[in-house]
Amino acid sequence: MKTFIITGASKGLGAALAEICLNQGFRCILVARNNHKTLQKSENLAFVSADLTETNQLERVMGEIISHFNNDEDELYFINNAGMVEPIKRIGELDAEAFSLHAKLNYLAPAILMDSFLRRTKGYKNKKVVVNISSGAAKNPYEGWGAYCSSKAGLEMYTRVAGAEQLREENPAYVISFSPGVMDTTMQKVIRSANETDFADSAKFHDYKEKGMLRTPDFVANILLELLDEQELDNGKFYDIKELIK
Repeated sequence: MKTFIITGASKGLGAALAEICLNQGFRCILVARNNHKTLQKSENLAFVSADLTETNQLERVMGEIISHFNNDEDELYFINNAGMVEPIKRIGELDAEAFSLHAKLNYLAPAILMDSFLRRTKGYKNKKVVVNISSGAAKNPYEGWGAYCSSKAGLEMYTRVAGAEQLREENPAYVISFSPGVMDTTMQKVIRSANETDFADSAKFHDYKEKGMLRTPDFVANILLELLDEQELDNGKFYDIKELIK
């Protein structure tokens, strides 16, 4: 049996992953502030309610996640998906409180949760994978995305370090990044609503929508799940969806 732990599971890519995994008969432990209203109750479904910006609660959250594990024979897939793009502001105009909240959700939460997951599953001998949902913004600067680019870049390096460290473990986990590209999600709506003064590439993202260039969350979820079916992943690698589409 495969068990998927998915953060940010109430909408977008997280919701798409949850629905596909449940339909395929896999177990899902979903982490979000709000329950996924469209999913049918199932013995394979568990829900952990959490605000991941409350970083002092994350060890408790991981403890609750672990309590839902069935046995030590499942394959474990922990997908750090929760994130936000706001605040979209030029550096020098950022609100400190909004910036701090962003850093907690986009960097500290996935980093702390991954640390806890790896520690708690250290002796687990079956396949275990951590996927940190990344972005091209982890590697490329965008004006107005100082918060987003830096949080994704930080998580990218954290992933690479963890991947290198796991190679020395007796029961290593695979730790990878996955960049889903541009998806038709709520985050894209937020991006398109940004003022051009704050976000220089605003017109480009309007074009993505108008020209039908945004991928559906279902499409992206299926590509990611196909990747995770591979027996061997490259530890610490940044997987870009553009390189995986056949």
